Amino acid sequence: MATVVGGGGSGNAGGADDQSSVPIRQPVIARPPRPRRTGPELASTPLVVRRREEEETVVTFPSLVWKEFLAGLGAFIFLLVVSIQVNAPLLQRANTAITPNPAKAPWYFLGLQELLERFPPVMAGVAFPSFVIIFMILTPYLDRNPSRRPQDRKVAIALFTIYLCLAVSFVVIGVFFRGLAFNWDWTRILGHPGVKPPV
Repeated sequence: MATVVGGGGSGNAGGADDQSSVPIRQPVIARPPRPRRTGPELASTPLVVRRREEEETVVTFPSLVWKEFLAGLGAFIFLLVVSIQVNAPLLQRANTAITPNPAKAPWYFLGLQELLERFPPVMAGVAFPSFVIIFMILTPYLDRNPSRRPQDRKVAIALFTIYLCLAVSFVVIGVFFRGLAFNWDWTRILGHPGVKPPV
């Protein structure tokens, strides 16, 4: 229905309104208001509605920071107690006239030296470390589970456990079963037969 804006009747002899000269305004249709959105996360309806208590994320502070602080404090106390109770295995003063061949490496290189003792240098020094690095890079592609729960990441945990056991075992063998010149020596653990330790 149209709404008449102006009056009329002045130009008609019969006193009737002149409808042809009167401007007509079209009716305005009110549109429903659009819902207000405060962020991009409300642009579309989520496919899966998750409850708050089922979310895997936690607040970084204090939950994660507090756990990391306690873990670091425990490691510091452990290293402090070990360093007080166990003397550092220092050798005698170096003699330039006698050089052990091969010399025994520090404990953090004993795993690599144990590999060099058992395999060719190219395999132990180049191939095996490269394989470890490549497998670490490929681990997210081998275990594609997006969950961060340990019980859901069995492949990744199994690979890391195998690597950790091999690394620790090589270091333990080098520290406790290898003597001077990196020779195998059972007496470092079992002691010399017939010799009693000092009381």
